Amino acid sequence: MKSNSDFVQRQFKFHPDELSLKPLKAQVGGHVYMKILNDQYVCKPLNERELQFYQNIPKNLADHVPAFQGTLVVGNREETGKERRGSSSSRGSSREYLVLENLTKDYKKPCVLDLKMGTRMYGDFATDSKRKSQRKKSTKSTSAKLGVRFCGSQRFSVSNNSFEMFDKYVGRNADETELRKLLEQFFTHGCSLRKDVINNVLGEICRMKKSLLDLEEYRFYSSSILIIYEGLLKEEKSDSQHFSDAENSMDCENFKMEAFGSGSLESTKYRKDEVSSCTVTMKMIDFANISFPSVDSEQFRHEGPDRGFLMGLDNLYEILESLL
Repeated sequence: MKSNSDFVQRQFKFHPDELSLKPLKAQVGGHVYMKILNDQYVCKPLNERELQFYQNIPKNLADHVPAFQGTLVVGNREETGKERRGSSSSRGSSREYLVLENLTKDYKKPCVLDLKMGTRMYGDFATDSKRKSQRKKSTKSTSAKLGVRFCGSQRFSVSNNSFEMFDKYVGRNADETELRKLLEQFFTHGCSLRKDVINNVLGEICRMKKSLLDLEEYRFYSSSILIIYEGLLKEEKSDSQHFSDAENSMDCENFKMEAFGSGSLESTKYRKDEVSSCTVTMKMIDFANISFPSVDSEQFRHEGPDRGFLMGLDNLYEILESLL
């Protein structure tokens, strides 16, 4: 595992006049509200389990998650330490944050998609009521069947010169057909389907799957993947490139290996040489409910890779491939 205590324990310190925390406008999913630190970093209310994960990221997973920059305390540090015990973040005159890479920093008009992965959405320590409510959500949505669920998006509309937003509640009631339509709409820009973006995403899915297959004992309960592409069109492109301005993350014991078999990603439509130079970002996010070897390894131990997350990647791949 990656270990760099000097880096991961970095504590951001600012004079009050130098500290600027603003709401993250590009946040499309999740239930905690994140902020932008001095226009450079994303600040997320600190969760102890998520902090431990970022401090112990496996080497083969480092490229698939936002870069961890350290932590930030806003308010009195001693008070924060008392308040955070037993809670995901402090509640009082002080607050502590994880400081992460701002994935949208280099985008002018970021189109952002949040997809909840896996079919199990509760952690190992969830209460019975939490387990029951999360199972109900999974069953009503595409999570139970596909291992992937729409959790929010923003897409820049060229014609309206504004962002079109969908929240997580749209995905909770969407069936498989509606999920496909939501994905198609997200990747449609102007009057054209962004096939170049989709091809890039297909490549990222392949790379992410390869890394997760080699990752033993990790369970990414209720984690998401975030997909970002540029929504601001270049004014001049060639005709061919111009776009118009108009008990895994599964809650199932009878998991079939063929459901996420390697053959499903051997695409007949996706080709590496067809991937354009358009910029696409795809990262795994949200690790508050994660289970991994260094945390409670004696009490909760999971064998093999996270098949629920992998199944979700496979089904996402198949849906996106069908759009091409």
